[in-house]
Amino acid sequence: MEETMNPQLRSMLRGYEQQLLSARRLARLRVKMRLAEGEPPHDPDPEIKRRAYVEKVARELYESLIYTGSDNPMVEEIRRELGKSVGQELLFTYPPGEQLRFVGRGPQGSQPLSEDAQKQTRFALWRITRQLVHQSMLDKPPPLGSR
Repeated sequence: MEETMNPQLRSMLRGYEQQLLSARRLARLRVKMRLAEGEPPHDPDPEIKRRAYVEKVARELYESLIYTGSDNPMVEEIRRELGKSVGQELLFTYPPGEQLRFVGRGPQGSQPLSEDAQKQTRFALWRITRQLVHQSMLDKPPPLGSR
């Protein structure tokens, strides 16, 4: 059967096999290095990788979607939680040449938050974003066959 395979397919399969062999060698090398350092041979706790992934997703939400005013359900939930945390509805503004500014919307109209409140709101925004991303990753959908 190998004679009937075209050269391009054979070349692709050979490249794939080399990648698999390289991956196995790297895995064995990682185990040897971990053992030499006195660590358990298996990869570290998957929670560390999960935490890094949560941080990455939260940072993407924080830096782009929230600031651009996306109507993504996660962004809307973050905005709601932030409003609850601060005690009023917040607007996001971008004065020219400045960073994001929060404006509180209350009974007296829209009022920019003080510098201290701006800083606290940024910390709250980051904390809430991380918490909601973490929680959304814990809520796993049911398996397809169980619906």
